[in-house]
Amino acid sequence: MNDAEQRLRLRVEAESMACIGCNDCLLACPITQSKSVTIAELNAAIFLPTIDHRHVAEFVTACTQCKQCVPACPSDLNRAEMVLFNKLKVENSVADFELSLQARTTTFPSGMSLDGLAQKLTQLELFAGANAQALRRLILKSTLRMLVPGETLCQEGEFHERLSVVLEGSLEQTSRGSRGERIHILVIGPGAFFGEMGVLADAAEPFGVSARERSVVLEAPKVAVLALMDLCPDFGDALQTLYARRALFSYARQPRGLGALPEAALEELLAGAELVLVPAGSVLFSVGEAPRDFYLVRNGFLRARRDTASGPLVLTYFREGNVFGVLGLLHRDPTHRYTVEAVSRAEVIRIPGALLGQVLARHPAAYGPLLSGFEHEQLARTLDVGSLPPPPVSGDRDSIAGRPSLPVGSARVGEETRSPMAEGVLMEAGLASGREVLVIDQTRCTSCGNCIDACERRHGYSRLQLRGIQVDTYMFPTACRHCSDPACLMCSVNGIVRLPSGEIKIVKDNCIGCGACAERCPYGNISMHPVEREKPGFFPSLLDFLAGKRARTEALAALDPKVQRIAVKCDLCAGHHDYACVTACPVAAAFRVDPGRVVADPNRGG
Repeated sequence: MNDAEQRLRLRVEAESMACIGCNDCLLACPITQSKSVTIAELNAAIFLPTIDHRHVAEFVTACTQCKQCVPACPSDLNRAEMVLFNKLKVENSVADFELSLQARTTTFPSGMSLDGLAQKLTQLELFAGANAQALRRLILKSTLRMLVPGETLCQEGEFHERLSVVLEGSLEQTSRGSRGERIHILVIGPGAFFGEMGVLADAAEPFGVSARERSVVLEAPKVAVLALMDLCPDFGDALQTLYARRALFSYARQPRGLGALPEAALEELLAGAELVLVPAGSVLFSVGEAPRDFYLVRNGFLRARRDTASGPLVLTYFREGNVFGVLGLLHRDPTHRYTVEAVSRAEVIRIPGALLGQVLARHPAAYGPLLSGFEHEQLARTLDVGSLPPPPVSGDRDSIAGRPSLPVGSARVGEETRSPMAEGVLMEAGLASGREVLVIDQTRCTSCGNCIDACERRHGYSRLQLRGIQVDTYMFPTACRHCSDPACLMCSVNGIVRLPSGEIKIVKDNCIGCGACAERCPYGNISMHPVEREKPGFFPSLLDFLAGKRARTEALAALDPKVQRIAVKCDLCAGHHDYACVTACPVAAAFRVDPGRVVADPNRGG
């Protein structure tokens, strides 16, 4: 048991002693196995070296760590951690066995045992911070996959979201050139891995990956990797370090905002750079602080603001490729003139100011591009606060980029031209991190409800509500935005997944109705609906006849909170050739835009 697991043991033992046995946590639990165990049995199991009670073992194995039990506890205890501790015991007690190898749609014995593979993984640099017991648990949640020569594991631009470790053979990373040609990047041999971009940054794979020869790969799902990082901090630190190193390397290949610099100067700057994760709302630097570093935005959105008597004033926004903080260093300003904070989760490349001075001394030709190339920073530094227009939150006609001219019934990706929103509204409302966001032009909308009806006909439940963010005559209805950094995806039973093409989808057969995804969604775009069940009998009930089956189900659910539910959300009509809501609109009031294209203005600095 490592230090993290030891700390977990001490916490849960103390909390089990404080439990009052009210049973509220089990009443809140959505899995059916919760009806077969008692609080006393779960608490007693915490102090046992192994769990032999069949119902307890079945319950903790089925637990998805949705944490619906946590807010239900009147004593403010963390039942989820208590169950997790018992869950680890059950996983640790799994006997050694021969693992199966999956080859496309068939499986066969791999010749590798659970214990043997766990021991082999401890020899890899990546897993140096994890013990064999923790790696056993990772393997139990993973897939051993065999690839034949030429077989594709993932496509460039797809969401893979699994950590893939090569055990035998070799893989090749490739990219597509401007003319569609296949460009070799590198070979991934035994012991090497990829996929950390999808696991840690929720990003699409930057390269395609295929087998050069017969290869065996261990694919660990995102949830399992994050769990290993929590219980083995050394492994988490190692993966984060490797991720940062690779992210800098990949960004150096296309430096964007620093592309005007001489190549030698760019290499020196990036050699001393550091990748920094900036959570939403975090401040990078504030007015009055001395300039020390400058930054290149790798992904996400940040705002530059000043505080005025009437409140915060947004000067500009920084997004991928923008550089900021550099002019204060070049002009040797004693303090920063504005504050920079993250609007969304962001990754920035921090370059020390001291290094900048050294590089400019060796490469004076870099001074000109740095001084003149960043209009975003120039705007934030030089415009007088009193003369600045208000931040773009009103959606005035003068500030919008123009409504997309979509023909009636046209609804697939790529047909829009520009969004009706200024970039400030897109960023501040969280829309800029979405993709294919639904917009209703209310100067055309007749409130016929065809979009809602079409959604229900296609999916069984309407995933659309005509309410949401209102700006001028445009409304952004309550519907999933398919965020680039989705908070809803942490589901250990794969009840909600992201498809390789990017759509986020509820897997009806896997969803247990815990509601964790709905609670995690910061925009309220996932709803929980009661599951409709067919009852035997020839004659329908009078209530079914008078009020309809859906209304009866909703009424019963309101009376009984234990009625089984399922998560419902927009999945961008995945698998269909059009968007039902847009196609059904008779006046072309409904359309979809990609906010990222609106915010990405090629005429801006960086």
